[in-house]
Amino acid sequence: MRLRPTIPALLCVLGWLPVSGVLAQPASGPHVPTSAADAAPSDGARLPALEFEKYRLANGLEVILHRDHSLPLVAVNLWYHVGPANEPPGRSGFAHLFEHLMFEGSKHVGKRFDPLLESAGATNANATTSWDRTNYFETVPREHLELALWLESDRMGFMAGSLTQQRLHVQRSVVLNERRQSYENSPYGPSTLALLDALFPSGHPYHGAIIGSPADLRAATLQDVRDFFTAFYAPGNATLVLAGDFDSAVARRLVDRYFGTLPSRASPRRTRQVTPPLAAAHRQRVTEPVELAKVSMAWIAPPAYSSEDLPLDLAMAILAQGKATRLYRSLVVEQRLATGVDAAIDANELCSMALLSATAASGKSVRRLEESIDQVLSDLAVKGPTDAELARAKRQRLVDLASELQELNGPGGDSGRAGLLQRFNHYLGDPGHLETYLQELHAVSKQDVRHAVQQHLRPDSRAVVITEPAAASSTSTRP
Repeated sequence: MRLRPTIPALLCVLGWLPVSGVLAQPASGPHVPTSAADAAPSDGARLPALEFEKYRLANGLEVILHRDHSLPLVAVNLWYHVGPANEPPGRSGFAHLFEHLMFEGSKHVGKRFDPLLESAGATNANATTSWDRTNYFETVPREHLELALWLESDRMGFMAGSLTQQRLHVQRSVVLNERRQSYENSPYGPSTLALLDALFPSGHPYHGAIIGSPADLRAATLQDVRDFFTAFYAPGNATLVLAGDFDSAVARRLVDRYFGTLPSRASPRRTRQVTPPLAAAHRQRVTEPVELAKVSMAWIAPPAYSSEDLPLDLAMAILAQGKATRLYRSLVVEQRLATGVDAAIDANELCSMALLSATAASGKSVRRLEESIDQVLSDLAVKGPTDAELARAKRQRLVDLASELQELNGPGGDSGRAGLLQRFNHYLGDPGHLETYLQELHAVSKQDVRHAVQQHLRPDSRAVVITEPAAASSTSTRP
């Protein structure tokens, strides 16, 4: 994320099939209840419809339009289907580097991207990189939609020719400093890198952090960067979502004017590598200059929106998302072994990551902390959740979704209505997956959660990193 001055260091919680020239759903305001709302798993709770039009330009650009006239704003959200999963060998970090380079100037806009948006009253103008995609987004007053489309199309069509060695040097330095701040010199950052390396060995598309290795970034030449742009920043490898107050016919004309004239290029192949669970448990100790020890665990889980994605997601909510959860009650309240706990599913295209961590209370045994975590996991695997736990976790997901639907563009470009349409489209090829998602959420049973924990949160297929405090400022690792 192109934040000022850096991006978050920690792993945190926060689809794709061609549809050519098809009106997927009629466009109308999103506040009319549909059958999706009726599928909501909570005492008559109702969610607004998420209606859209989806079509494709002749050059391959996917376009999704979602109209909402309640506010005079339009969210512009552009996903390029490229992330670390697509980076060639020796080019780690290129997807994230481009997130920065795209703000360095293009042929007709020059370096006026930010000043022009700011003068137009734009908000939430930013970019982020994940394992599978890089996105660019902004929310503008409706009368400035044409400006935003011109800016984004100029970057898509005319950025490579504006790249210079100096601009590459500046942004590479920014990214290297970001890595130092986010990982190398950040509390528990080296432990995060160790955990990622344990899950994804060299050769796996997700190997290393999204931000890339310093060696690969330093070795990047101007031609390497231009080649990467030509390969992945093509209309046929991108999806544009507009969400907000616009006339569909006018929006289509503007999209065609600014993007339809860009030449088509061959779309790169999407990586389809299957990622099995770890064949054996991995343990590592990392000594860091921190005050409190930490236990971090991670598992390879099924890909985003697969059949076991929702049961696992609900399991993580039951374990440690809130003060009424099992790990918080046991480790923080009852035994006072930990100061905090976290659990999340980082859902991605090739696989997901199930992440769990607990920060030890001062003076408490890390071994006892880990044993207590294992006891809670074992109990959930054997007995499953209670009715109350499962209902609370489902309500939590429904509240999260309702909050997303209140926004046109979320802060990371992958939430809000525009981000939700992009996520469903990227991973499933179906922006209209909301109704099915709600039905599947409603259908998850206690047995489903118990089975998911048994199958995917096994002690013999996980990576465990123990962070130990050190008085010295140097960082070392040992098995």
